[in-house]
Amino acid sequence: MRAVFRYGVSYQDLIGVVRALYIFSLRERYESQGRPADENRLSLMTGVTRGEVIRLFASRVERDQQRALAAKRTDQVSQLLGKWHDDPQFSTPYGAPLDLSLRPEGMFRTFDQLLVAAGTELDRETAIDALVANRCAEVHAGKFIRCTTRAFLPVGKDLSKISRLGRLGSALHSTFAHNLFKSPTEPSFFDRTMVSDFPLSETGRTAMLSQLREEGEEFIDGMDRWVSTKAVGFKDEENGRRYGVTALFFEDISKDDIGRAHIRVPLRNTAINE
Repeated sequence: MRAVFRYGVSYQDLIGVVRALYIFSLRERYESQGRPADENRLSLMTGVTRGEVIRLFASRVERDQQRALAAKRTDQVSQLLGKWHDDPQFSTPYGAPLDLSLRPEGMFRTFDQLLVAAGTELDRETAIDALVANRCAEVHAGKFIRCTTRAFLPVGKDLSKISRLGRLGSALHSTFAHNLFKSPTEPSFFDRTMVSDFPLSETGRTAMLSQLREEGEEFIDGMDRWVSTKAVGFKDEENGRRYGVTALFFEDISKDDIGRAHIRVPLRNTAINE
């Protein structure tokens, strides 16, 4: 609800979103069961007019196209950052990204060379603007660009940030739903949570957050490298699906502290999702 208020979503808009999700999910359920899922049946089963059902599906197609473009851009910038950190042409032996020249100069590596090596569809100006705007890189004296972080987290009140909110929320709930409703033959997705056994001061919170940033970044980077090097042999462009790992820090807002200690697991909060 904090996000709903922050982005000015009205009550009617929120109800509309829930109604649309119900209809979309019902269609997917019917299709998976081999049952008719046309507009007439969905209208009859939900009480929503046929015209509204048609409008919702048309609107979804348009939004999916917009999200796909935003997601593609995010993925390509992340791919660029990964290349900058992992390719020895553009990083030190210790994995630190090199400063890259913005124009040919002696033996220095250039940002244009990185773009070519990364194999993305980003043009030079778009890539630099995205990196700088999201505080992943800094341009110095108009001569070279320096990477400041590997993580590409879109900033500002824009569609990409809203999409990230939905993507992470979907990851959490899809993992929970999978583990709850999976068949005995399906593997469980990794899901671990730890909560401090006692309340922490703001200083303690900052210290805990700092510890997670240090270990969490290393863990996620390690998984990223594993996928890039060890998982390539399992690529299946035709029938495969994409999987990921997310790690997050949260404030426990539950009112009941009873039994909190016994749920603590010595693993950072992680979830593997489809």
